[in-house]
Amino acid sequence: MNVRRLLAAALFLFAGTTQANDFWDELADHYGIGSHDHEDVRYWSDDFASRPHEIRTLVRRAEPYLAVIARQLETASMPAELICIPFLESGFDPNAFSSGTAAGLWQFMPHTADRFGIQRSWWYDGRRDIIASTEAAIRYLAYLHDIYDDWLLTLAAYNAGEGRVRRAITRNRKAGRPTDFWSLDLPPQTEAYVPRILGLAEIFARPDAFNVTLPALSTVPQTIAVKLPGQLGLPQAAKLADMPLTEVQRLNPAFNSFATDPDGPHRLLLPADKAGAFALALKALPASERVSWSRHKVQAGDTLGELAEDFDTTVSVIRSINKLSGNQIRIGQVLMIPSGANAAIASLPASQQTAGARIYKVRMGDSLWSIARRHDIHVADLTRWNRMSSRSVIRPGQVLLVTSPSRTERTVYYTVRSGDSLGGIARRYRVRANDIAAMNDLATPDRLRPGQRLKIRVDVADHSGV
Repeated sequence: MNVRRLLAAALFLFAGTTQANDFWDELADHYGIGSHDHEDVRYWSDDFASRPHEIRTLVRRAEPYLAVIARQLETASMPAELICIPFLESGFDPNAFSSGTAAGLWQFMPHTADRFGIQRSWWYDGRRDIIASTEAAIRYLAYLHDIYDDWLLTLAAYNAGEGRVRRAITRNRKAGRPTDFWSLDLPPQTEAYVPRILGLAEIFARPDAFNVTLPALSTVPQTIAVKLPGQLGLPQAAKLADMPLTEVQRLNPAFNSFATDPDGPHRLLLPADKAGAFALALKALPASERVSWSRHKVQAGDTLGELAEDFDTTVSVIRSINKLSGNQIRIGQVLMIPSGANAAIASLPASQQTAGARIYKVRMGDSLWSIARRHDIHVADLTRWNRMSSRSVIRPGQVLLVTSPSRTERTVYYTVRSGDSLGGIARRYRVRANDIAAMNDLATPDRLRPGQRLKIRVDVADHSGV
């Protein structure tokens, strides 16, 4: 084995000790916000301590990322308490998505993501990239701390916005009142947000004092960022790493579909015990066996059949990749077309290339309602997965997808405002109005009322903001 080449291929972003020390002790050693003996902090510490199972569940979900993020904070000389932010913002779910279109562990809005250098494209949303989003969060928090020179005000601004905190400080200063966090008049959510961060940090620093048992974790990152020579299909990466595709997707949730972004970042986060073998297998893979991609703008006279022949692929692959319900294409339309020996692996979006994906062949007498009931799913989900309406006619022999929701689907709740329409809400969340109506049993979907709460299933991968 050529160790030098292997090390060049596998980029260890964070140098760790080989000894598995206790993560929580080391985390507390790098606290820097200071102790705040305030009744609100004590309240939230006690509240978290009363839900130990919930804390353990969150920690287990965060486990693949915690040591990596802790190292990033340490390298940037940031207080380790900031690692509590993703617990509150997203529950450490990289695919978390808010009704306000914030995404990722750190819940970046699109405009804030752009402001702090998060890359977003059709292929990739850096808000859901563990490494890139944490780097951006560090830049954002450092920027806020430069303004306020106070970590509590920094946390408040992260939650409420720098403008709102600045106005609260100005009001207090004009009234001759103190301008520390505890003295400001801020939204109730923000007034609770900061002591919740501090209260959770107390649990992590002194679990015994709160009778909480935290899972034992190593200080050594269990995942490694491995360099890639260019674009790589995720199913192909899973095969090279000898691991399930779902696990590759879980560690690399920023990729919206079936491959990495051709423009980068050219890396994959993989388990440390898989990275070396993956790097060697990737190096041995002939370039001819990698899937290449083209963005093709439809010209006059183009047909899917001719394009499939030109790019050495199939019509079904082009239709699936581009979410086409039929063979009709229009001049000026941009199509993503894979070609190469492994183009067939791209015939489904990555979110559907899982062991849980199931299909059903329609039988005589079937209806959408009976199929949905048989598979314990909603008709709205069935029609959405198959790009059809609830009024669509199905025929015997037709193949339908009856899989569970994709790994990037999340539920958001939207409160109707004056002037809202179902079509406008659907466009905002990039879903179909009919799906919202079906999900919420709206008998008269054209008569929404202010204050009404709507449940909406959103595919986070459709919200890269581009």
